[in-house]
Amino acid sequence: MATIAFSAVPGVEPVEQGELTVDDGTRIPFQRFGRGSQVVVLANGIGVRWPGLAHQLAALADRASVLCWDYRGMGPSILGHPDADVSMARQACDVLALLDYMDVERAVFMGWSMGVQVSLEVLRARPERVSGFVAILGADGRPFRGAFPDAVAGTVEGLFAFALRHPYLAQGLLDLAVTVPEVAFRVLTAGVFVGRDADRSVFDGNVRWVAETDRRVYLRTMLALAEHDARDVLGTVRCPSLIVCGTRDHLTPPSVGRRMAAAIPGAEYRELAGGTHFALIEQPARLNGWLREFLDRIGPDLRR
Repeated sequence: MATIAFSAVPGVEPVEQGELTVDDGTRIPFQRFGRGSQVVVLANGIGVRWPGLAHQLAALADRASVLCWDYRGMGPSILGHPDADVSMARQACDVLALLDYMDVERAVFMGWSMGVQVSLEVLRARPERVSGFVAILGADGRPFRGAFPDAVAGTVEGLFAFALRHPYLAQGLLDLAVTVPEVAFRVLTAGVFVGRDADRSVFDGNVRWVAETDRRVYLRTMLALAEHDARDVLGTVRCPSLIVCGTRDHLTPPSVGRRMAAAIPGAEYRELAGGTHFALIEQPARLNGWLREFLDRIGPDLRR
C-alpha cells in the first residue's frame, strides 16, 4: 500500500480530499488546493502523486482552485479490475468525471510529462471543457519516437514490454534506487535525466511513489503512453496555449515542443535554459512565473 503523501514545500496541503468511483469501478482519489475563482487541473507525471507538483501548487493556489488526482491504479487508486483500461483516453475520462463530480464546467489544464498527453485527450473528447492548455515538459504522443531515432525508440518500447513480462526486475531496480537514493541520483544526473539543482526532497519522494506503484499497472500505463498519439488534436485546439520545454530535456526535447507550438493556432512557446525533464523542480520560480502570467491573461471563467 502506498504511503501517505506529504509535501516537501511548506504550507502546501489540500483544502479538500476525496475519492470518486468511476464507471468501471476504479477508485480515483483527488485533491483540491486553494479557493480562487479560476479552476486549474494539474495532470501529473506517471506514478507521481500531488507533492511532486508542490512548487506549482504553492504558486497557483492563491489565485485558483487547483485540482489534482491519482492516475488509475497508482498511489491509493484501486482498479475496478486488474486488467482495467489504463490508456490516455481512459485517464482523460477519469478527470472529466471528476470535473462533473466537482460541478466544474471548464478548467485550465496544465500537464507535466504524461499529463500533457492526458490533457490532449481531454481536448480531443471535450474541448469545450478546456479554457486553457499548458504543456510542461511533455509530448503530443509517441514520446520515445520524438526523443530517439526509430530503432532506439523501438528498443526502449520493447524493454518496457519485456519488463511487463518480468516485473520483478523493474521492481528490484526501483527498490535499489529507494534504498540508496544518493547513488541513484548521481546516476540519473550523469545521464541528464534530472538536473543537479533539482529539489531533492521532491525528487526522492517521486522515486518512492513510483517504486510503491504496482509494477504491472505502471508498465501497462507506460506502454499505453508510449503508443499514444495525439498529433491530430493539435490543429483543433482553439483555447489559449503555452508550451514549455527544457533545453536539456532528452525525453521530450525542444524540437518536439516547437513542433507542437507551431501546430497549435496561436500557441506560445517558452524554454527553460538548461532544464531537464524535471525542470519544474529545478527552476520552479521561473516556470511558476510563466504559469501565473498565463492565468492572468486568461482571467476568471465565469462559467465555472
